Amino acid sequence: MANRYYQGLSEFHCYATRVTTDSVRLWVGTLERDMQKPRNARVRLCNGSGHEVESKRIRRDEWARPFPAASRDRFYKTLTFTGLRPARNYRAYFERWRADVRDWEILRSASIRTLPKRLPVHQSRAKPLTIALGSCYWPDQDGGRVGTAYRELYERPRDPHDSPDLTFLTGDQVYLDVGFDVRSGVPGEVRRRIARDYARHWQGLSDVLTRGATYMLPDDHEWYNGYPDPDPRNPYLWALQDAKVRKAWEQTARQGIENVQQCPVVEIVEFPGDLSFCLADLRSFRKPERAGLMNPKDLERVLAWANGLTTPGVLVSSQPLIVTGNPREATLLDYTGDYCRLLAALGRTGHDIVVMSGDAHYGRVVSVKLGLQGATLYEVISSPLSNLTYVNAWFAANRNRLTPKQFPASRAFSHPQGKQALSGWKPRAVNHYPDKKKGGSMYAINSKTSWRQWVYPGTRTREHFLTIAFSRHRDGSGIRMTVKGWLVRDADKDPRRKRILPQRAFEFSRTLT
Repeated sequence: MANRYYQGLSEFHCYATRVTTDSVRLWVGTLERDMQKPRNARVRLCNGSGHEVESKRIRRDEWARPFPAASRDRFYKTLTFTGLRPARNYRAYFERWRADVRDWEILRSASIRTLPKRLPVHQSRAKPLTIALGSCYWPDQDGGRVGTAYRELYERPRDPHDSPDLTFLTGDQVYLDVGFDVRSGVPGEVRRRIARDYARHWQGLSDVLTRGATYMLPDDHEWYNGYPDPDPRNPYLWALQDAKVRKAWEQTARQGIENVQQCPVVEIVEFPGDLSFCLADLRSFRKPERAGLMNPKDLERVLAWANGLTTPGVLVSSQPLIVTGNPREATLLDYTGDYCRLLAALGRTGHDIVVMSGDAHYGRVVSVKLGLQGATLYEVISSPLSNLTYVNAWFAANRNRLTPKQFPASRAFSHPQGKQALSGWKPRAVNHYPDKKKGGSMYAINSKTSWRQWVYPGTRTREHFLTIAFSRHRDGSGIRMTVKGWLVRDADKDPRRKRILPQRAFEFSRTLT
């Protein structure tokens, strides 16, 4: 096998950004330079048997520009297909007409599974709803490993239940603020660099994006480190002191988040009677100097979702909820008033809550008692898919240090909003599920120390993603959640079946009520 980490290197992309029980939204186009818009293109959707369900044409004048001010040669289009069947496999084909051979040429294809109307029954033949969770992707030195690990788990897992139906990428899918080339003082160069960064990162993530529907949330590196309050000591961000450069940077970054990643601000996915998901962008609309976590109307939508829960809930965020203060970077706790209101709403329902997040550069599962109603908060963190390299690794590398010990932090109780919202609460011990034999956690991704060629100086968390599977107990006693960790660069080879599967790091199961 000449290159065991194969990557699909098409200049074109086709991926699902939303999926329901009967519909799917597709993103097709290219992020590469010097590509001409097809005069005649189409997207065909086929069912699991290969029969065409529907075909949609795209005329040349219908293409949009993902970065309008950066270039005139990148283009995209979103299309929605409806009338699909629940819990079914589909395949989309992005094609253009070739006049020279008088036939359609496939530019890219993608696999999609529609959602079931209800969660499958636990321990039945039905596949559980399985979500892949990842964050923080740096393409340097990845060499296709993320794509290979994900593709093999999706297409040829040992256990079919492990194949992801959805992917949640919870931030830092791109690093727009790394490298000394980001210091340009010319607004036009800044716009073009951001467009190039997206093209580079999307090449590396292509095998992830074309398998299952992907929901993305931004974190600070989709903007710049510490957004919206850049650290003036960071040499990569010196150019932001120029008002014109900062305006160009932020405008183009927002175009990437909205046009390419298709990130929601607040989006709710319901499985009535079983489970409810809320995806919330808790980064893009923060007020400067930590004055607010989101726009008030959007925060009210998140709080209304939490207050209205009649089942266990899943909050998907780019940053963890169980945190302490961080002198290098603002956490959710630093927006203390909004943070306390969110905690109070989550704890008021009496149902178990799962938080899925990234950002931290370690992967783990922890739990803690939540509020006064006897519920439990489970937090699942997955970070990174691929570590930063060389000098940047010194500042980004992290590992699970089994903190915080208690939750909520004392700062929450001393804040005026906290005194009111968290009245009657008390700090609870966080369960890190310690592994006494190894001095760490049973449900965490191990770290690694490597000095080879200074690519990864110091100690870093092993590259990974997690899968979280949900199914319901037949007797109505709750929702079964199973979390598995998968190591991207530690492969289990199977020569007989010619596959390379990521090694499983841990397995964690609980019933949510």
